[in-house]
Amino acid sequence: MKKTIILSLMILMLSLLWSDFSGMNNGTRSLGMGNAYSALGEGAESIFYNPAGVAGFDYKALGLSYQNQYGISDLLNLNLTAIVPWKDYAFGMATQQVNLLDVYYEDIFYLNMARSFQLKSGSLNFGINGKYFIVSGDEAEVELDSPIDFDLGAVYKINGFHLAYSSRNLTRLSGENDKIESSQLIGMAFKWQNLLNLTTDYEITPENSFFRVGIELWFYDTFAPRLGFDDQYLTMGFGLKSDWWGFDFGLKTHEELGTTYRFGLTLKYKEK
Repeated sequence: MKKTIILSLMILMLSLLWSDFSGMNNGTRSLGMGNAYSALGEGAESIFYNPAGVAGFDYKALGLSYQNQYGISDLLNLNLTAIVPWKDYAFGMATQQVNLLDVYYEDIFYLNMARSFQLKSGSLNFGINGKYFIVSGDEAEVELDSPIDFDLGAVYKINGFHLAYSSRNLTRLSGENDKIESSQLIGMAFKWQNLLNLTTDYEITPENSFFRVGIELWFYDTFAPRLGFDDQYLTMGFGLKSDWWGFDFGLKTHEELGTTYRFGLTLKYKEK
């Protein structure tokens, strides 16, 4: 009976994920904050929410995140990110993968470039992602309109307040035949003395709109509990960090499907 239920859940998951790339792992820290992350601009996973978010980094970063989605052991969900700053620029690479039953795969590959402009009143960051989508496997009987797409984003920062805008999957704005949706993100964040982060995002897609909020509180710049709401779903998590590494845990609850867990590890290198 248990095996039948698990198999049914996996088949349901396959039908839900089928070529729309909506089940991707976008990072662990962000999950704990309700996925309200487009304006914060911290951590390599910012690349998935707003391509301008990595501008202004003063360290190199390598990140890995693993997701256990709804307790389904045969559903592998990973992301890998790398960010390298250079003067006022930042360059990034990232990949996300969903692997279900070793018969169906979704992959996205990212190339990112962002730049920070210093203004009298603060800073203004711009960024662009180039993206390449792949659907493969024995059960991948679908075709994409185009495997290539782009994201554009901007973040304005002044005195601890951040205002962000991101347009994702630009070539899908017209709404063609495949299931990959375009989306528009408007975000705000407030940072207080590197202790408290409050974030909010409003996302608009052709079919729906979503409101997200998150909070993060750092103790001794080492440990932080997190809490958020991703639309109507509760999320929570925590983070540990030092000058050169960070570990994150996050979860998202779902009344019918169960709980999604994420684990993330980040390595950082800052030249002295």
